[in-house]
Amino acid sequence: MKGESKIRLVNKLISFFEKTEEYCLILLFSCLLLIAFLQIVLRNLFATGISYADPLLRHLVLWIGLLGATLATKQDKHIHIDILPRLLPERKKAFLQMAINLFSTIICIFLTYAAIKFIKYEYQAATTLFLQMPIWILEVILPITFAIMAIRFFAKTIRNVFATVKGTSS
Repeated sequence: MKGESKIRLVNKLISFFEKTEEYCLILLFSCLLLIAFLQIVLRNLFATGISYADPLLRHLVLWIGLLGATLATKQDKHIHIDILPRLLPERKKAFLQMAINLFSTIICIFLTYAAIKFIKYEYQAATTLFLQMPIWILEVILPITFAIMAIRFFAKTIRNVFATVKGTSS
């Protein structure tokens, strides 16, 4: 019973984080549309604009793109080349998928590490962008999303291992 309750708790936490991720994406996209629309109206009708809107919009696009990538990873909708799996028998497809997911995990771990180093350098440089906001705050999405993708690819690798041991493919 204790094991089942822990599993339920973990599943609830995962569900909470996934919903939070989706709501953040919706909120960021809504902000992007609102700020872009407001900027267009202000420029065209009043010959003015929000001074920091353009860099803010660029960073919103970055955040939306990276959060979208984490959702694509979750739903297996990320970019992949599937020529080889179409040619392989079912058993070998499972091993290939396991290797691909493990390789993707390793790449995402390296990208997380590189992003953390990048954020550290940005923090040390103390560069500000607009409203005296340190630029590293706007770039902190990089290591977060790469870490999320690494975790998701690793979970898929583990599922592939269990599916292969059971004799089915996932």
